Amino acid sequence: MILRKLLIGGILFLTSIVPLSFVAASGNDSVQKVIDESYVQPDYVMGYSLSEEQRSQTLNLLGYSADKDTNVKTLNTSSYAKIMNVADDPSLQLYSSVKIQKLGNKETLDVQIVTPENITKVTQDMYRNAAVTLGIEHAKITVAAPIAVTGESALAGIYYSLEENGASVSEESKNLAQEELNTLSGINEENKGKESYDADKLNVALTDIKSAVADSGDKLTKDQVRKIVENTLKNYNLNSSMTDKQITLIVNFAFKLSKSEV
Repeated sequence: MILRKLLIGGILFLTSIVPLSFVAASGNDSVQKVIDESYVQPDYVMGYSLSEEQRSQTLNLLGYSADKDTNVKTLNTSSYAKIMNVADDPSLQLYSSVKIQKLGNKETLDVQIVTPENITKVTQDMYRNAAVTLGIEHAKITVAAPIAVTGESALAGIYYSLEENGASVSEESKNLAQEELNTLSGINEENKGKESYDADKLNVALTDIKSAVADSGDKLTKDQVRKIVENTLKNYNLNSSMTDKQITLIVNFAFKLSKSEV
């Protein structure tokens, strides 16, 4: 019920432009509580690869105030590797950075990329989806990078900030959030420049798919999930612009979501 209310409220408020993902029904309730109680000041997570000049520039872009902001962390390669489930490679380049600050209970989740020209893979909607999946209901998330990068270290920075401040983030939620991001970014990249494809419509369609999965519970078969996905994509005139492989990726994600505790 909470999940359904969050989805409907978010869609109405954002006029179906910005997609929302899922809040964990159990295990992630502490995430928003930690933000409300521990983020008295904004929390900054900076990429490990930033030079001192770039670090200062990025902090300024994020709205850092030396007079009052004291919570500045650095995401190193080992933490990034653990969060993103990849090999720990010291040559990893981590530049994109993030600020998380709490908002009032009546405010909605606010995500801003202040250097959109430098975040090439993770969109504003993808950061939002990941944040909601992790259990963030109301907070302001600001992302910046001084050079062109994918933006994945800023995404990992959100996870890192929450866990460093004592939030309990389930592996299931993290894995689903990352799979959703990888699925969307991959489809967007493959369809770049295709006239009949609309990434914004896919984001809204995915919200409808997740809502339908939530309404149906955990008894759905994979064929039933596929029918939901195909009918929803058809409603948004996306079925003809996407390949069978891309549709199957969405089906696989939605099916895992239906069997999860998220």
